[in-house]
Amino acid sequence: MAGKKAFLPEQVLDKAMDLFWEQGYEGTSIEDLVQCMGLGRGSLYDTFGDKHALYLAALSQYLTKYQGQVAELQQQTGPLSQILEHFFQARIEDLLSDPARRGCFLVNATVEMAPHDPEVNQIVQSALQELEEGLYRLLIKAQVAGDLSWTYDPHQVAHFLVGTLVSIRVLARGQQDRRVLQDVVKTALSVFH
Repeated sequence: MAGKKAFLPEQVLDKAMDLFWEQGYEGTSIEDLVQCMGLGRGSLYDTFGDKHALYLAALSQYLTKYQGQVAELQQQTGPLSQILEHFFQARIEDLLSDPARRGCFLVNATVEMAPHDPEVNQIVQSALQELEEGLYRLLIKAQVAGDLSWTYDPHQVAHFLVGTLVSIRVLARGQQDRRVLQDVVKTALSVFH
């Protein structure tokens, strides 16, 4: 049938996402993408546009796959310290279970592309704001429940927790020692004791 794609765009987009995640935008050539995705150049360009458009689609795909983490955080019940401990330990497990040690695609994009690419910066800022708002809501809920003192400014604490999460994601990219990541989390969460 003429014009019918012989591939599923979501599946080949996952391959591009993994490649960009591991090698970055600048480290990935069109030829790398063609080889990795198993597409001809024409199919790649017809389906996704240019390399930059493919990168944006891959980053959006990554965020779609991992956005459930914030929603999951909202569903947790129990003491705030336990909820945050579980959240951070799950992120450490995710990071250290990746044999390629790619870190976090969003954080990688923040460092590599956001400073000079307004479209990537918009995606990054939106994703970080969503995370921050999810943490803020969790903190307000803890304050209402009497689990977090009203002396804490939930906006400041949410900023701090996002900074902690970004920190462990950067450290995990080059750090093989689980203890270091757990020490960062333990120290960060000690502000709640």
